Amino acid sequence: MFGMGKKPEKDPEKALDQTDKVLNTGVTGFLTKTFLGKDFVDGQNEALALGKSAINLQKSQQNLQQNGLPATAEVVTIQDTGQLINFNPVVIMQLKVQPQFEAPFEATVQTMVSKIAVPKVGDTISIKYNPADRTQVVVV
Repeated sequence: MFGMGKKPEKDPEKALDQTDKVLNTGVTGFLTKTFLGKDFVDGQNEALALGKSAINLQKSQQNLQQNGLPATAEVVTIQDTGQLINFNPVVIMQLKVQPQFEAPFEATVQTMVSKIAVPKVGDTISIKYNPADRTQVVVV
């Protein structure tokens, strides 16, 4: 009863879907809204949406790393976002991408970089990009 004794879901995407279902449907959803309030449920739904968005972004980046075309890029600008992932800074870089057989183009990417090897303006880095949508760029 109430999911007691069930093993926790190991797939994060499925776990978020199950949580969404429990929070927003059935008796559990009704009781949650009744006793904890609509504002609480709305806040939890926002957190679930952020989690789903993060999973989708990670899948997109993994796909791009596997299937994207390789290129080099010169760092034009770099800006710290103030965010950290595993104590490494997240930065926004404007890049001048030089594909092997195409004209150069500019792209902006938000990515985590190593705190001991933060790129500088003028550095050349390796990237992969989607030739069908040049806004999709990942640093490799």
